[in-house]
Amino acid sequence: MDNVPFVESFRELNDSFLKLIDSLSALRGLSTLRVYGQSDRQLISSALDVLMQNQDLERCSVYLLREGKLINEAGLDWADLIGFSGGGDRPLPRRVTFDVGEGLVGLAAQTGVLQHCCNCNEDLRFERYGPDYDGTEIGIGSLMSLPIKASGEVLGVLNVSHPHRSFFTDAHERTLFIFSNFLGQMLANNRLLADMELVVRERTRQLEQTLADAEALKRRYAELSVVDELTGLHNRRFFFPEARAALARSLRFKRDFCVLLVDIDFFKSVNDTYGHRIGDEMLRRTAELFRRHVREGDVLARFGGEEFVVALPDSSLEGAKQTAERIRLAVKETGYALDGHNVTATVSIGISCLVGKESGDTQQQLDRLLSEADQALYFGKHHGRDQCCAYAEIACFL
Repeated sequence: MDNVPFVESFRELNDSFLKLIDSLSALRGLSTLRVYGQSDRQLISSALDVLMQNQDLERCSVYLLREGKLINEAGLDWADLIGFSGGGDRPLPRRVTFDVGEGLVGLAAQTGVLQHCCNCNEDLRFERYGPDYDGTEIGIGSLMSLPIKASGEVLGVLNVSHPHRSFFTDAHERTLFIFSNFLGQMLANNRLLADMELVVRERTRQLEQTLADAEALKRRYAELSVVDELTGLHNRRFFFPEARAALARSLRFKRDFCVLLVDIDFFKSVNDTYGHRIGDEMLRRTAELFRRHVREGDVLARFGGEEFVVALPDSSLEGAKQTAERIRLAVKETGYALDGHNVTATVSIGISCLVGKESGDTQQQLDRLLSEADQALYFGKHHGRDQCCAYAEIACFL
């Protein structure tokens, strides 16, 4: 019995089986590639390396579609894979770009259909790459160009070649068709992940900026809530907790604590005579004078209208009177040239003090000091204005 037909059939079956194993290995290798965090070129280079190791190919490359041009993103020769340079230092030349519709690469991109060239020397669709090292044409017998797609969109073209004519079979076509579609989905997923990362980064940046803006706005509102907009001094909202804290320290350590109430004399007549705009400017400049004549630890605030308050921790009655007198003289000796008008002002100041040996509830003590300073202030106004009056010295006249 002639065994030759059986041996040949076995060899064909075995060859087909091995090719199937190679095809499955190529697809499995592709599926294990890391997608996230890579560039298109890194992903394609890894995919071509898997393909060359599991398929009998001479060359393979990928052209990506960018702005209407097919641009070579990555390529691999068998010589590259085994570390053979071909006797020279330069890599084999490859065509860098194709127009859509140009050559088999361009036709695959244009039609979205696999292009198979069995004999590149005779097929008019084949565009030659150029001369090899010795001036001869690069030997390509068979070439396939397969569109790389994702969701029906052509992303690029997979090119595979072999020096023998009619080398690629239907099995090659099926395997490479699956491979190119798989690669297309991986490219699309990789780009989607990259786009999502960019969106997340941008959204994170926007959120951080929004939070920073909100924090700045919060600080601004907090400042506005305790700062008088006209004069830039602190207001009553700021004064009371700060003054209570300073008074509590003075009571704890048995130190003196004084309060000044300052009122601009005849301020209403300034508004009536020159207008509120000049009156506001006078308030701003007078507030600046106050700021220059109090200590860093003192609590200065606009109390309302043309009235101001100063808390003087660690200050005796005599020290408070000296501070009040410096403020009174500074205001009196300062003339304001406002819109062509020479405007002068004076202030009346009421002074009250708590000596170190006293004790009691902080809020009650502060209320008492403010009440006594207010009485001393109005005593001075009723007795000629432009003067400083201490409650301790005028209490017997009230």
